Amino acid sequence: MEIDLRNIAFSSYEELASKFKWNIPEYFNIGEAVLDRNCSDNVALYYEDFEGNKASYTFRELKSLSDSLIGLLTEKLGVKKGDVVGVYLQPRVETIVSILSIYRLGGIALSISPLMGVEAVEYRIRHSKAKAIIMEGNKKEVREKLKDVNVIIVGDEAKSENETDFSEVKKKTGNYNAVRTKSDEPAQLFYTSGSTGEPKGVLHAHRFLLGHIPAYQLYFELAPKDNDIFYTPADWGWIGAIGDVILPSLYFRKPIVAYRREGRFDPANNLSIMQKYNVTCAFIPPTALRIIRREIPRPKKDYDLKLRALSSAGEAVGEDLIIWAMNELSPHVNEFYGCTEANLVVVNNSLWRKIGALGKPTPGHEVAVIDENGKPVIGEIGEIAVKVGDPVMFLGYWKNPEATQRKFRGEWFLIGDLGIMDNQGYIWFKGRADDVIKVSGYRLGPEEIEKVILQHPAVQDVAVIGKPDKIRGNIIKAFIVLKDGYSPSEELVIQIQNLVKTKLASYAYPREIEFVKELPRTETGKLKRFELRKKEMK
Repeated sequence: MEIDLRNIAFSSYEELASKFKWNIPEYFNIGEAVLDRNCSDNVALYYEDFEGNKASYTFRELKSLSDSLIGLLTEKLGVKKGDVVGVYLQPRVETIVSILSIYRLGGIALSISPLMGVEAVEYRIRHSKAKAIIMEGNKKEVREKLKDVNVIIVGDEAKSENETDFSEVKKKTGNYNAVRTKSDEPAQLFYTSGSTGEPKGVLHAHRFLLGHIPAYQLYFELAPKDNDIFYTPADWGWIGAIGDVILPSLYFRKPIVAYRREGRFDPANNLSIMQKYNVTCAFIPPTALRIIRREIPRPKKDYDLKLRALSSAGEAVGEDLIIWAMNELSPHVNEFYGCTEANLVVVNNSLWRKIGALGKPTPGHEVAVIDENGKPVIGEIGEIAVKVGDPVMFLGYWKNPEATQRKFRGEWFLIGDLGIMDNQGYIWFKGRADDVIKVSGYRLGPEEIEKVILQHPAVQDVAVIGKPDKIRGNIIKAFIVLKDGYSPSEELVIQIQNLVKTKLASYAYPREIEFVKELPRTETGKLKRFELRKKEMK
């Protein structure tokens, strides 16, 4: 293993921070590290779905499926090193095989949330110029929109010339050796919303997996241990699942559990899955934890859980939620922090856990709170920032150097959050530094939602903000000015909500809509969102 904290003797944060040194090799390929170097009969994946289907797959079986898929991608679809391939799938073996295969052939995996709608998916495929997409077959409208794109269908039959059944993979045979890639070559693409404009493609190098290892081992209390099994209910199109659980666990040759659900998060189903598969380490986002607490406040009474470590992040977790989770789910509950562009840079662990704080900078990562001049400050509110040169830092926004440049202040990358670092080195979250809305761990740009709402024929003008919510951290609220001839109604509210669910994502719709006569704007016409946010704080 290139990086493993278990090889370092330490008894405090200070001792670990002083001893830890990065060892990022010049050449590294994530897919090769997971499959080519570990073609064993150990279980890599346990699978179950809402229909009751179950299966398990070894690393050797994943390697065989990957070899066949690479043959299909390269021979039939002409995918080559450097090409982007979209992965638009729910938690399942095909998701893992697809991502690792794209890495192994030297391509760039574009992960797309299975909750996203037609326009969101089409934008990402078009903007990235993806050579192909591997997707769920039940997404009929998306398939219609992508008739000029190479599509590999999972869970359904191919019905047009541009479509191929994933089942063809099982018909192919062969052996494939991963291409040799440098650790700083592109491997992974996520799209994330900023405070202005269209979603931006966040491009990561193969090294980003190695950069995730220290925090992963710390928030899972020096994982992996002999009998560890890992799980997350988080969206598998999100860096929070791929980077925080899936890739690090497979890198350490440990099994993960994939549960493919239908509909909303069900706390009983998820607790049952963790019990059935003896899950020892889980990443559960704060919204999911709050739903569990609300619907099953005493899970220990009804479930025999084996959780030894639980982590949570994506939004502020809160002291009361962490204390409840430590009493009812796991003896160790650790918050961590980062963003899609620079993930897992702050972490809590039982040796230095301070409930309520985000944690301390993960050893190997230089994180500070800086002022407007780029100077680190202690005990003052400033912007949380990461020093350049970090292995988890993105390569830049996809074909958008101007947006990339705006994220830096001197030698610091700006995460986009305000915080305070105390004199003990703990970082405390204080709020967003821009208009981005975090809902259930997802980062949403208001303009992206507004653009969809404006497509409704009744809408003249709209402004979207995040409103504090006890369960989800924030909910989306839309202030809407109607065109002449239209009146507010419950039917109109439902129409607008469904439009956003269909076009953008199921988690992006406004749970609250307020119809107003006008929106607050500056003399030059710029929307004053802060006035709307201030109103909701009263």
